[in-house]
This record gives sequence, C-alpha cells and structure tokens, in this order.
Amino acid sequence: MSTIIFIFDIVLIIIFACSGTLNVTAYYKHKHVRDLETGVLMFFYCLNSMIIFMSDFLLKVPLFEGAYHVLTYFGVKVICGIAISALYLCLTSSFLEKKIGFLHAIVMMPLICVTVYVGSLNGSATQHWIFYTIRQIYLAGYVLYYFIYYAYSKDREYQMRISKYRSLFLVGGIFAVLVFVEDSTVIFNFQYVVNILDLKVFTEHNLSEDIFFAILAIIGVKNGFSQLTQNIEQAEATPCKAGPEKEVPLEEEPFITAYGLSNRQRDVLFLLMKDWTYQKMAEELGLSVGTVKFHAHGIYEKTDSRNRSELIHKYKEFYESRGQNQLT
Repeated sequence: MSTIIFIFDIVLIIIFACSGTLNVTAYYKHKHVRDLETGVLMFFYCLNSMIIFMSDFLLKVPLFEGAYHVLTYFGVKVICGIAISALYLCLTSSFLEKKIGFLHAIVMMPLICVTVYVGSLNGSATQHWIFYTIRQIYLAGYVLYYFIYYAYSKDREYQMRISKYRSLFLVGGIFAVLVFVEDSTVIFNFQYVVNILDLKVFTEHNLSEDIFFAILAIIGVKNGFSQLTQNIEQAEATPCKAGPEKEVPLEEEPFITAYGLSNRQRDVLFLLMKDWTYQKMAEELGLSVGTVKFHAHGIYEKTDSRNRSELIHKYKEFYESRGQNQLT
C-alpha cells in the first residue's frame, strides 16, 4: 500500500507542477491574468501534495518526527487552504467577467479567521472537521455564485459567453459535496477507518479532493498548452492579422474605412472576430471592461449590427461581396 501511495503522490505532484508551469509561461507570453491565477492555483495544489507526501514518508525519519508534523504540516495546510479558496474566488470572478472588490475580501474573512484559529489548535475531531470542510462550503458557495449570475442575467450574449463554464462549475459542486461527505465520514470515524478497515491511505489523503484537483490540473494543462500554441495557429491562419499583435494601417482594411471605425474600434473589432470575452480583450488592450464594451457598442452602432454574431456575418458578407473574405 505504501508503494501505491508513494507513486500516487509523485504523479499528482508532477501533474500539478506541469500545469502550473504551462499556465505561468502562458501568462508571461500573453499577459492574461486568468492564466497567472490558474498557474498559481496549481502551484498551491503542488505544495499541498508535497506536504502530504512529506507527512506520508518523512515522518518515519526521526529528524522530522514531532516538530515537522506539529509546526510545518498544519502551518502549510493553513496557507494552502486559504490561498486555494482565494484563487477559486478570483477565477470565478474572472469567468463571470467581474472585478475583485472590497466585498470579496469581506467574504473571505470568515474562512481566513476560522482556518488560522482552528489550524493552530491541537483540537478535537469537530475542530479538525471544521478546519477541512469550511473550504468545501466556500467552494459550493462559488458554484452557487456562478449559477445565480448565469440564471438571472438578462443579457443573452453574456449568458452565452459564460455558459461554456457550466460543466466546470457543475463538477466543482459535485466534488464539494463528495469531499465534504468523505471528510465527515473519515474524521468522525477515524479509528474505525484506520484500524478496522486498515485504510491508512485516509490518514492524510482525501481521495475525492485529490481526484478533483487532478481534473482541474488536466484542464489547466490543456488551457496552458492551448494558450502557448495560440500564436502559432494565428500565424498559420490567413489574411486578417490586425489587432493589438500587429498594427495595420486603416486604409488597408476596407471594412474599417467603409464604416468609419476608429483605431481603437479597429482593435476591438478584430478581437470580437476572434470571439474573445470582454475581460480578455480588456487585459490584452490594457483597458477596463467598461471601455471595451463602450467601443464594441460603438462598432455595433456604426455597422448597424445588433450583436456579435450579426457583426461577424456582416463582416464576412462585406469581403465575400468583394471577393476577398478576410475573416480569420
């Protein structure tokens, strides 16, 4: 069993490290904050797994026994727990195209206070249960936060943009319940689980949480790899390469001159063509989301388009009628 746990720990650490490295590298390449948030989250997953790995194997070494377990283990657990929940909040707000504000900081305060206080105690089963399960309550809260915005938004275009994340948040909600149930069962029946069932793997691991982390890490690897290969795909595509990556004189774009679009509207136009979110456009252009929406609304007005789909259709028709469709 110890060999299986050893391999399991190592595999998790490798996956988290790869996902974190890919996403942080993608951030340095494209400067998308979401990539950085994902990369840092993965590194905290990695740190959390490393501290469990040390507990599983280093505690057998006399040098680390005692002081390591009491001080290092719970200290790092506290840091990881708070950081992971805070990054979940940042990513949820990013997916919803919302800015992190003062209210979000207030929401995090109970988690921080309870985790720090309980984590410093050599406490009862109830205190350990609170320490481990409060994060799942917050995770479930973030899932609810997403679905409330999705269900009650009256902006159909906004709903369509955030709908791509429904499955991700659904998985998060399911695993929040599974981790909560597993923690509750194991903590309050610890001696039965370890001694009678001889499942020592549960002494440090939560299997449901490990699976959830691994799923998010695999998604992170896919996202990071996709971001890093984005420029290659764009270079292979045809002819439209305007936007922030390459400045093209207005006179070289008949669609822009025909509808009298400004330089900034041109930049926003080509990101609209790529189906980027307003949040991603704002990060790329160094503008606020509100300013990007203002320019997008100006484009819709000048081109007499009601939404992005109609704008893209009109753009394609314009060049098809000229025999030179330039849509990427």
